[in-house]
Amino acid sequence: MTGRPSLQRQLLAWTLGALVAVWSVFMLVGYHTGVEESDELTDGHLASVASLLLAQSGTAFEEQRPDAATLGMAPNLKAHDYQQSLSVAIWNESGKLLTRTGPAPLLAFETPEGFATLQLGQPAQAWRVFVRGDNVGQARKVAVLLNVQERDDLAADIAAQVATPGLWLLPIVTLVLTLAVRRGLRPLLDLSARVRAMDIHQAGRLQAPPHAEFQAMVAAIETLGSRYQTALAHERELADTFAHELRTPLASLRLHAASLRGTLTPE
Repeated sequence: MTGRPSLQRQLLAWTLGALVAVWSVFMLVGYHTGVEESDELTDGHLASVASLLLAQSGTAFEEQRPDAATLGMAPNLKAHDYQQSLSVAIWNESGKLLTRTGPAPLLAFETPEGFATLQLGQPAQAWRVFVRGDNVGQARKVAVLLNVQERDDLAADIAAQVATPGLWLLPIVTLVLTLAVRRGLRPLLDLSARVRAMDIHQAGRLQAPPHAEFQAMVAAIETLGSRYQTALAHERELADTFAHELRTPLASLRLHAASLRGTLTPE
């Protein structure tokens, strides 16, 4: 009947609402986790490049090429969408700059070793920096730099690629869940139709679905129908008793009424 709340719609609303809430939380957590993991991957890349450069021979960087500073910005060297524009600076033990590549501003030789996020250049920009010495008399010192904006853009892109399948799967899961709820409620709808089709004036058992959850409800409906049949039988018995008790007085009254139709003597 229109205007009344529907259990199926209410169940679907609560189920789909909970699904969207939990799905959103998982996607948000997954996105932030993807960003953090991408940042860790970038830091690992910086450390790997530094270790690779420190493993080169001592004479590899003695002569600096005139165009070395701009070599890292050459567009023809980019071979992958996720390739990052790393900058490198290498000093000897006395602080003399041996070589420098990439767009990053020149870093101070006194920068402590390890990871750091520094503001460099004019205007100042954030750069992710990893500095390391060769630990053999500190003959060389290497700094690898990456623009934080480029790093964040790459992390956001990777995290979005990870989270996007969740957006495509949500409508599919919603559709499947809707069909599953409707299929699960079909026995209840069938039972409701059978209850509406019952003839309370005739005794009979209600054909119940085989599910255990409906047995108590079916038993209650059958008990109510049995009580109604018992009350109806008592009502019929009471009516028969009254008819029997009234039959003799009514017959006497009929005889007297019939005798009044004839001619009466004075007595």
